[in-house]
Amino acid sequence: MNYKKLINYSAIFLFFTLAALPGFSQSPGTLPSLNDILPAISSSDNSALMNDGELLCFHSDGVSPELLPNTSLTAGIARQMVTGDLNIGIEGLFFTPLSELPEKYRGITPDERRLTLYNILRSVSTLQGLEYYSASRGEMRLLFEESWAIADVKKPKASLADPLVSTIPAEDTIMIHQKDKSFNNNESAMTFRAGSNAFAADITNLTPMRYKGFIRIADPGDMQIHLIVVPVEEGLLMYGTMSAKTLNVKAFLERAQNSFTNRVIALTGWYRTRLGEEFSN
Repeated sequence: MNYKKLINYSAIFLFFTLAALPGFSQSPGTLPSLNDILPAISSSDNSALMNDGELLCFHSDGVSPELLPNTSLTAGIARQMVTGDLNIGIEGLFFTPLSELPEKYRGITPDERRLTLYNILRSVSTLQGLEYYSASRGEMRLLFEESWAIADVKKPKASLADPLVSTIPAEDTIMIHQKDKSFNNNESAMTFRAGSNAFAADITNLTPMRYKGFIRIADPGDMQIHLIVVPVEEGLLMYGTMSAKTLNVKAFLERAQNSFTNRVIALTGWYRTRLGEEFSN
């Protein structure tokens, strides 16, 4: 896989066209197969995903989404990434087979399962205390010191309860506050989307992103995080990406790659842990 290829606008336009065609998405009560959802990846990458449970792709010179799964939400997310003029990012596919999912996940009704899967994305306070594995230190480290919903960017310490719902809206946006080891304090808009065969959470920074709190790397609106959850016949497929239009990217490329990768892996790991908690009750 070429991790530095330039954006192929013709291919992306064709993808948008196909995504809009009737029959591209599934009805809510029907689970697609994994083959229907996976993007065009090589057989070796497919084997890596099945054997290792994950497949990562780092973009260091322009972000052209390569691992986006084929869902009813994909075209909109691809459009956001392409038009964002992003110059650095990480994408990841993460697959959990049905045999490794909780028994309750398979036993409840499709509507109950959809609501639980959707509300996990909205449980932003449970990100607080999330850890990641630091390969350089050989140990687990704290990622998010603080995480909660807020009503006002100017009052980040006034936390709100997680915005859980009883009915799934097609789209909804909240604001969140987070403090983490890489980017210190930051406030973001978090948009939740529900499609016929997937759920997504999109996070865009509302405040400047500063590495270690003092190196400004992205202006407001220039950092994107996308998480897509896709139930399939064979289990659960997840897609995670963190991309940015950064300032002086070459000066901190290696650190940015590690930081972005750690965050995507931690976020998808958080979701799978929460899934185990919610479906074990």
